[in-house]
Parts: sequence; C-alpha cells; structure tokens
Amino acid sequence: MILYSILLFSLAASLGLYLVVLGTRYHRSSLKVGLIHSSIGLLALVLLILQIMNGAINKYNNVAALLMLLAVIGGIMLFALREKKEPPPMMLVVIHATMALVGLLLLYLGFDF
Repeated sequence: MILYSILLFSLAASLGLYLVVLGTRYHRSSLKVGLIHSSIGLLALVLLILQIMNGAINKYNNVAALLMLLAVIGGIMLFALREKKEPPPMMLVVIHATMALVGLLLLYLGFDF
C-alpha cells in the first residue's frame, strides 16, 4: 500500500510542478488541475495514514505523514487565497512544495525495496 501512496504522491508532485510553471511563466492558474492535484494528494495521504495505522512502525512514514498533513494545510491556505485567474503567492507555494517534497523523499528513504 505504501508503494501506491508513493506513486500517487509522485503524480501529485508532477501536477504541482505543472501548476508552478503555469503560475510563474504564464501568470495564471488552473482550478481544474489544482483540484485534481489536491484530490490525488489527499488520496495518497489517506493511503499513507492507513498504512501507518495497520502496518509496522516506520519512523520515515510517520514523519512523512506529518509533513504531508502540513502541506495539505498549506494547500488549503493557497486555495483560500486564490483569486480568479491570478497565480497564488509564490512564497506560500514554495513552503507548500518544500514540505511535500521532503515528505516524499522520506517516503522514498523509508521504502523497503
């Protein structure tokens, strides 16, 4: 189940990168892509939490889940500050992305191949 979570988080990160390019290069945002990005991220977080509750104790997964939860809170703040076609404040985007990418890196490190 952790592999599915990693794959979904990677897909959400790819969509997030597309949103960053859209915001910085073209100075606009896409609500549809943003909602898909958040839905995939939330699904991956639910899978990760289920793995933590039902699986063996893995500190990497626990810290990654905490960082992803903080990234979700940051994403909700980004959504709340959203204006129609304007990109969100890039400093909040950087904080949101940093927390999520560090959490994803911890999931990679804690995964047993």
